[in-house]
Amino acid sequence: MLYYKKLIESVEERQKLATKAYQYGTEVLELPSDELIIENLRQTIDDWVASKPFQVTRTISLGSIKPSLGLEDDQPKAYWKKFPDKYSLYKQLIYDSHPVLKRNQQEEVRLATEVLHNYTITAILNQLRRDIAVKLWSNESFAGKLSYYVTTNPLASLLPNMSGSYNLANSYPKRRIYEKRDRISLAFSEDNFSVSENIAILHDVKELFSPINNSRALPTAHPELIPHPYQGKNSPPKPTRWETDIEALHIRVDVARLGMKSSTEIKWDQGRLGAGTRNEESPDTLTARRTKMPIETGRSHTAARLFEMVSLLKPGENASIEEEELFENRIRAVAYAIFAYWNAPTQYGGYPKSLTPIHTYHEVMDPAEDYAPGIYAHPFSYRDLIDYLQKNN
Repeated sequence: MLYYKKLIESVEERQKLATKAYQYGTEVLELPSDELIIENLRQTIDDWVASKPFQVTRTISLGSIKPSLGLEDDQPKAYWKKFPDKYSLYKQLIYDSHPVLKRNQQEEVRLATEVLHNYTITAILNQLRRDIAVKLWSNESFAGKLSYYVTTNPLASLLPNMSGSYNLANSYPKRRIYEKRDRISLAFSEDNFSVSENIAILHDVKELFSPINNSRALPTAHPELIPHPYQGKNSPPKPTRWETDIEALHIRVDVARLGMKSSTEIKWDQGRLGAGTRNEESPDTLTARRTKMPIETGRSHTAARLFEMVSLLKPGENASIEEEELFENRIRAVAYAIFAYWNAPTQYGGYPKSLTPIHTYHEVMDPAEDYAPGIYAHPFSYRDLIDYLQKNN
């Protein structure tokens, strides 16, 4: 893999890289001049360079620990990129610098901020959080319940709450020190939380009840109640994604399953090479590129895990129309909420952008379409979300 920072260790080298990418865009890709702005290329390179991840474990990197300490997130947005060759580097640099894409990125920030303040989504998430808690607790093991009571006794509540990765992003609701602040207690809480707080709690509850190598980083006493994406009894049969056919129409196709290690573990082509780097050869990447949709770190596996948790409440075959609509509304609310949490500014409740690379709107809505077909009816635009926000203030 080509580590891009070795190519741009100095200002002079960054200037040369921008020039080479510009030449590649005009001479090889034959792009018009209005799609190649040299200053945009240089700014994108500077943004990439400013992000300095450090390795926490063999598989986990972080950009900044300040948010976990409750400090202001004043570090650069995380961009972690490695490329197989210089041409892939040029392509992503050109794409990330395109003026239309830049406008779409700004639109995603605007829409994400609006979602975090949407009353309808807030209400759906508050009730969903409580219903998920009841569902998981009703299937909890004796060891899991014992673990809960031990870790939430009055003395334990005085200790720092170190559980859950989004808790470490400082996204839980603020509680008095003697109140239970663990994710299970918060999931049951009758208090009404914000969109960001709800999605952080739901995400961390998912970690607690997911299989090893899915979301669960450490062994726990809790049973594996939330299956791998596409592996549960209420799951979609297989991953699908949007591609572009020979007539330039967007179509939904099956995605190849990759890296299958066991009957319970699944990985699909997420259109990426690693955190923050898209695979330029993936059909998923190529289709999004044609429509200038922001894409960063691949089709979201985290979002699919959340949809899998919501699917624990999926109604049966003989469900009423109201029950079907409730499930669809819950998938939609979670999809919009996790997109908004990742993309809204931190001061409005968004995820600290310096921690890790984040998923974009398309990267969330792509798997959401699997779990509730029809909610991403207008792919590669924001029409579905804009219409929803206009109808649900």
